[in-house]
Amino acid sequence: MKATAQERARRTAQTLENEYANLRIKALLAEFQYPEFNIENVRPYSPSQQEILRIYEDGILSGITDKEIPEDISAILKKFREGDAKKRPTRTEVLRYKLWLEQQYRSPYTGKVIPLGKLFTSAYEIEHIIPQSRYFDDSLSNKVICESAVNKLKDNSLGYEFIKKNPGRIVELGNGETATVFTESEYEQFIKKNYSGNSQKMKKLLLEDIPEGFIERQLNDSRYISRLIKGLLSNIVREENEQEAISKNVIVCTGGITDRLKKDWGLQDVWNNIILPRFLRLNDIDDSNSYTTISASGHQIPSMPLHLQKGFNKKRIDHRHHAMDAIVIACANRNIINYLNNSSARKGAEISRYDLRTILCEKVKTDDKGNYKWMVRKPWDSFTKDTYTSLQNVVVSFKQNLRVINKTTNRYQHYNEEGKKVMVKQFKGDSWAIRKPMHKDTVYGEINLRKEKTVSLKEALNNLERIIDKQLKKKLIELLHIGYDLKKITKYFEENKEEWNDVNIKKIGVYYFTKETNDRYFAVRKPIDTSFNQKKIEGEVADTAIQKILINHLLKNGNNAEIAFSPDGIERMNQNIIELNGGKYHQPIYRVRVYEKADKFAVGEKGNKKSKFVEAAKGTNLFFAVYESVQVDESTGETSRKRTYASIPLNVVIERQKKGLFSAPEDKDGNLPSFVLSPNDLVYLPTEEERKSGKISQPLDKDRIYKMVSCTDNRAFFVPFNVASTIVDKVEFSSKNKIELTQDKLSIKEVCIPLKVNRLGVIEL
Repeated sequence: MKATAQERARRTAQTLENEYANLRIKALLAEFQYPEFNIENVRPYSPSQQEILRIYEDGILSGITDKEIPEDISAILKKFREGDAKKRPTRTEVLRYKLWLEQQYRSPYTGKVIPLGKLFTSAYEIEHIIPQSRYFDDSLSNKVICESAVNKLKDNSLGYEFIKKNPGRIVELGNGETATVFTESEYEQFIKKNYSGNSQKMKKLLLEDIPEGFIERQLNDSRYISRLIKGLLSNIVREENEQEAISKNVIVCTGGITDRLKKDWGLQDVWNNIILPRFLRLNDIDDSNSYTTISASGHQIPSMPLHLQKGFNKKRIDHRHHAMDAIVIACANRNIINYLNNSSARKGAEISRYDLRTILCEKVKTDDKGNYKWMVRKPWDSFTKDTYTSLQNVVVSFKQNLRVINKTTNRYQHYNEEGKKVMVKQFKGDSWAIRKPMHKDTVYGEINLRKEKTVSLKEALNNLERIIDKQLKKKLIELLHIGYDLKKITKYFEENKEEWNDVNIKKIGVYYFTKETNDRYFAVRKPIDTSFNQKKIEGEVADTAIQKILINHLLKNGNNAEIAFSPDGIERMNQNIIELNGGKYHQPIYRVRVYEKADKFAVGEKGNKKSKFVEAAKGTNLFFAVYESVQVDESTGETSRKRTYASIPLNVVIERQKKGLFSAPEDKDGNLPSFVLSPNDLVYLPTEEERKSGKISQPLDKDRIYKMVSCTDNRAFFVPFNVASTIVDKVEFSSKNKIELTQDKLSIKEVCIPLKVNRLGVIEL
């Protein structure tokens, strides 16, 4: 939070660049599957292979400047760096790119070239320069690719430590191949030459030991936070007479452990089944199978097209993933955590916790060749099925924080007569603090527009000055002056049809002003830009004289706003403004008053504030009132309820709450709302039988529960309660990422009833 704007911008740019890189790597792997590349065992969606190719590419590009890259390769790289999956290079370009990389890359410990044809086989591995067992650093700057045999020999050593222990050693790579480990001088020379463009990686490759300061600063904060949290949690679960600072009922584990348990207990398949309906619905919308795929076990599972994978995480689209994590943590005991910690720390060593493995794990075959792996046994036999049922029945509730205003007292420090510093109230009486933005920054002025309409002759005679046709107005004044009444005037025009054949006295055009009606228009000055087409000029520019100049200039430029109102076009308009204005002088035009019909409110009630108008800020419609009135069918005598709706503006809510009144006012008939909804409130859609009987069946059908998202005027928008984010922006639900109708075209606001949720999140009808 304390980072500068430049630093935040740099981090954002880095995040985007990383996402683009991930998509690019997947695209490359997808191309490498084709036979002409002669690359073994390529799996485009394998995280380990993606990481290998990413490191492989990073190692090449970090030590080479753009000037050293041939033009044809540079063109390919430019395409890759754009990160647009739709602009993927051709196979020929990928092949040339691959060949170039193949000639440049070498192992950092032996200098031996790594052929891309074997890169994705077991002959090469991702290696941590600083071993994770000594310091957990999983960043790209701590990873290189080297021969598997060299990685095994390096074991728990730093890169430079390994070189010092094994200078010039010949390592058997298999299949008759060998590699010679660098000497110290060769290693230093190689690293400084090839990693000069990646200072962080070069620094780690040349580390002789891990400095204390390297890890202490990072670890101290996390240690303190962990200790504090463990102490607070211990106060909740501590048993009677338990004196320890950390209760035995508080068990600490990492995210890696919960991830391993979810895999072993089959919860990843459970999650896929939970979210699968949303992906199937997207298939129906897209009329394709792009959003699902078939797993190795033959089941249909969620999937995302490559060009939509940027920033997507299938776990985060549904709020119930928190419940799944909680279930895993609740079922993880101290023995499981000890076993997983030990097996990770002693991986490859002869000593392991075989006693715990026997108690906690079972062998599971991985193929038909007799291979197997040890998987942590489920807490009980039906655990996976029970978890699926529990997650299906979870209703996600949301804590409400609807403080709009509250009383507050401003205080300041003051020295009293005795010379002591005390806190003193700044004001006497009540002071209100408003906890939401009052309005948008733009301030508008109300305008009185002159518009046209048609009226009858009788109405036109009551206000002759507003008649548009000047000849007709002059004639009517003459007839009235000589004593003609309505009948005689009508007869006169009937007898002189030939002379007045273009005049319809039943529909006479007159001017009127908007302030005389309920329509209110507000204007604000805006700079002219290329959006000012003919429709916008005629429908939004308030000044009619300026309208004429803009239209003339637009027509002179072929009715092309891009040309007419570009910066150069605006300059040309102002140079010729007298000609465009019919020979009359006019000031240069750069900004114009643009008006709109809207419901805005005054900033204040005194001085010039009462003539300054603003509109509610986005997200401040916090109350959607639902009013119900009883309707009687005169023919049958049956009664029914009709609903009306209103979004209550924030300024109205503030005024009512200051007076101690209910947030939503009465409707036009003086009736209070039946209920009021706010964002994050849950509603239930009763079935037709439930609506007729007036009784809600228990348990509730979870598919009929929705969360209110927002409202405007008489419209309310919802999403299913479990939706945390959309899968595909502006596609899954609507262009607004929220809905008014269910899939069955049922209006949610017409039938919904509010669900009450207590402070523990339990629903109470």
